[in-house]
Amino acid sequence: MFSHRLLVVALLLSSAYANAQPFNVGTRSISFYDPGRDRDLPCVVHYPAIGGGEDAPIEAGVFPVLIHGHGFVMTVDAYTNLRDGFVPRGYILVLPTTEGGFSPAHATFGADLSFLALAMQAANEEPLSPFFGHVAPATALMGHSMGGGASMLAAAGNTSIQAVVNFAAAETNPSAINASASIDVPTLVFAATEDCITPPDANQRPMYDAVPASCKAYVNVVGGGHCNFASSSFTCSFGELTCGPDLTITREEQHDVTIDLAGLWLDHFLRDDVSALTAFRDSLVQSTRVIGEHTCLTTALLDRDIPALTLAPVPASDLLTVSNLPAGARYRAVDASGRAVLAGTFAGVPLDVSTLEPGSYTLIVISGSGLVSRVFCIMR
Repeated sequence: MFSHRLLVVALLLSSAYANAQPFNVGTRSISFYDPGRDRDLPCVVHYPAIGGGEDAPIEAGVFPVLIHGHGFVMTVDAYTNLRDGFVPRGYILVLPTTEGGFSPAHATFGADLSFLALAMQAANEEPLSPFFGHVAPATALMGHSMGGGASMLAAAGNTSIQAVVNFAAAETNPSAINASASIDVPTLVFAATEDCITPPDANQRPMYDAVPASCKAYVNVVGGGHCNFASSSFTCSFGELTCGPDLTITREEQHDVTIDLAGLWLDHFLRDDVSALTAFRDSLVQSTRVIGEHTCLTTALLDRDIPALTLAPVPASDLLTVSNLPAGARYRAVDASGRAVLAGTFAGVPLDVSTLEPGSYTLIVISGSGLVSRVFCIMR
């Protein structure tokens, strides 16, 4: 029943994405309540809508969710670039307005982002919610500057999300860099070479380096600045004037490259668009506007070096036997979101997969002769 529901959701999602673009943008102001902290979370939510506009009814279909944290003393109105970049292509964008003052609590803001990921999934099951039956089981945490650092706090050890994307993420208190070491979902970190507010070497780079996820990417926008990851914001621009960045690309050019790359990342990990990851990787190599790197592997690159590798039984339940494997080969198994769920060195005995949930996984093998991947399923 569970796998059938996911299949139905995937078909609805892909159908809406392929046949109804671009969507009109609807906007609602909604407050969610977190009973665990006795805290109200007011948000502005943009979503694919019939006709568009304030409180417009949501379009037919199910849509992945993006939870985005704002920068220090920045309003959510500063992120129209994200609204216009992602909602028309079929995403729900949730922008909390909490922690907008001059003394924000970073840990609280991170907890807000984390809770909203759960709240939107709950809204899918609530008949009185305007999003009832329209929320896909696919969520990414996002953020800019302070909100980017808070997205790392929110993602640490979080099992309810499928990806992280942030822009010029700032170190926080508690440390977003330290929290990054507990993130095991695919993570895309954007930086800008001319960012003098949160310099990459002291902020985004150490966050990226700390993330242990099997698929992660670091994209440094050449000639870009801190504030240009957002739309025009007086408070951000005023702060940036104090350090005088040497920008060589326009705000619109920076938006173009970041929305394009982030869109491919999200399409792959939230929509299971296999070709999107290949396009993302190719763009990192070909684009002159970014300096990028990644750790993501794809089947197209792998499946050639150990052709005789076989797995049994198929499907598996508790033990998985791997045949024709070179001694000392390393392996990791990743789930559909790209998260590593099993890793080690082969010792000539079957792999214990009893802790894995039912579903589809990819086994990636690394040996002296190269790389190979095989898909296997768990069924009980």
